[in-house]
Amino acid sequence: MIKPIINPTSEIKLLAVTRHLPQSLLLTGEPGVGLSTISLYIAELVGVNPVTILPEKDEKIDIEKGIISVDIMRRLYNDTRTKTTGDRVIIIDYAERMTHQAQNAFLKLLEEPGVGVHFIIVAQSVNKLLPTILSRVEVLDIKNILTKQSEQLLDLLNITDTTKRSQLIFMANGRPAELTRLSQNNEYFDKRSATVRDARELLRGSIYQKLLIAHRYKDDRAGALVLLTDMSNILKRTIIANPQADNLTKIDDILNSYTQIEANGNIRLCLARMIL
Repeated sequence: MIKPIINPTSEIKLLAVTRHLPQSLLLTGEPGVGLSTISLYIAELVGVNPVTILPEKDEKIDIEKGIISVDIMRRLYNDTRTKTTGDRVIIIDYAERMTHQAQNAFLKLLEEPGVGVHFIIVAQSVNKLLPTILSRVEVLDIKNILTKQSEQLLDLLNITDTTKRSQLIFMANGRPAELTRLSQNNEYFDKRSATVRDARELLRGSIYQKLLIAHRYKDDRAGALVLLTDMSNILKRTIIANPQADNLTKIDDILNSYTQIEANGNIRLCLARMIL
């Protein structure tokens, strides 16, 4: 496979980990940073063809709506009891989609892994994993890539328009998989551009305009989280140019709203409290 673009600091840690791959490795990072690709890259570095576990719905892989059920974990447990020569790498992708029962079953796997079995657990929302699982894994946090790396990726993607490059770099915010998707999918780019406009409006518009936006996102949890992330990124850039205490307070409010919405809080109420 083509070597993925990885933050230099994270890559140093990754290479150190692959020299002595732990029995259980947890990969974390922001959505769009390329965790799935990096998990495959790790398996390639250690010279093993991995088995990847993905969320399913109606016994078919479904990344958007699927879950990792206890039945999937039981099948995996039985598979790992089979003796084979050499090491095995099992990637649990979208691990936060494991049900509570599945996590308990997976915990048994961690306690009784089988000879030569290594797990790479890929999760963007680590807080959804059981503390007992977290206590048994080595964590590798993949940081966002540098701006110069984003520029290099845009060169590879043949994006030459200066304005478009600036928009892409802002929206992707150092996440190479997200940057690639934005560059290659015009419909997705337009959708994200609209979210950035809404984020700016929530920071600068009237109360009435802000409440209209909050109402528009009331049934879109994933969209609301992206909206809040864009607001935070805009404020961070503002703070670098002009540090003000009010903006720091706003970032705290945004982070609190993000946490509440991610934990299944009422979207409209969380956004309204932040606005008012």
